[in-house]
Amino acid sequence: MTKYVIGVDGGGTKTELVLVDNEGNLISKERVGSTNFQAMGGPNVRQELLDGFEKIINNSKIQLSKIDHIYLGLAGAGRVSDQKSIADLFDDTEYQGKITVNSDAIIALAGAFGTEPGIIIISGTGAICFGSNERGEVVRSGGWGYLLGDEGSGYYIGREAVVSAFKDFDGRGEKTILKKKIIEHFKLQAIDELVPLIYQNKIDRIKIANLAPLVFDCAKKGDAISEGIIKKSGQELGKLAKAVAEKLGFSGEEVNVALIGSIFKQKDLLLNHISKELYEISWNVSIIDPMFQPSYGAALMALKFLNYEINESLLTTLKNSIKNFIEIQ
Repeated sequence: MTKYVIGVDGGGTKTELVLVDNEGNLISKERVGSTNFQAMGGPNVRQELLDGFEKIINNSKIQLSKIDHIYLGLAGAGRVSDQKSIADLFDDTEYQGKITVNSDAIIALAGAFGTEPGIIIISGTGAICFGSNERGEVVRSGGWGYLLGDEGSGYYIGREAVVSAFKDFDGRGEKTILKKKIIEHFKLQAIDELVPLIYQNKIDRIKIANLAPLVFDCAKKGDAISEGIIKKSGQELGKLAKAVAEKLGFSGEEVNVALIGSIFKQKDLLLNHISKELYEISWNVSIIDPMFQPSYGAALMALKFLNYEINESLLTTLKNSIKNFIEIQ
């Protein structure tokens, strides 16, 4: 008898839902708005998810009674107390008893490695690292926000570029083409015009993070300052993974690391620096792309909850099903 699960990846800007059967076939995929519990609050999260459930069930023509489990991986749901509060939101609905809630980190790990152990480094505007081992232990490193951390993130790279441009302007740092590129990027007359724009939050942390591609481009052109920023960023990302590997007891063992986030569109400039940090833990390091997106990781966790074996056959079926689904759309 075919069974169905829904996997949910709930983020700060959008939520992705996927409907998968027990053989790994992707049946339907939908999106709704943000379901970050801390940012949106319970009532809004409940409504977005109810809308998402309705869309995915109606569009797939699968009856609710055939949905055996729903696994929610939500941003802002890292604490057990919050997970219970979210699950309780559905106690007066037909989804009661069918929902498991966990953090978005858990489903990202599950998606990256098909529920097997490993480490993920996430670097976009911010940066954080998670890992899990054979014992099911999950640990993290980083993710303390742009004021207290996020080394190796887009914001970090952009901020270091701006600081280097000011040092060039002052004459207390090396010359860098970053100064000219940042002036052009923000359509300024001089680099010091940035100061009031930043302190008045007219140029916010996201806009600063958006400077990261510019820094990578300058590094490719041989700008020494840009190369130094990228090197330091790679080292910091490697230190995140190294700390997680140590906590998980991976010293001297095989270490699998998946890279997630916009910064890794330029991973060719980062890999050596990340790897060098990890080689202090083990020479057997594999840095890979994630196997699946987090929403599929949530679906795999739902199948695992129902005691289905996440084997090579199921993973292959899911990969092929996703590919076929995309081609049809």
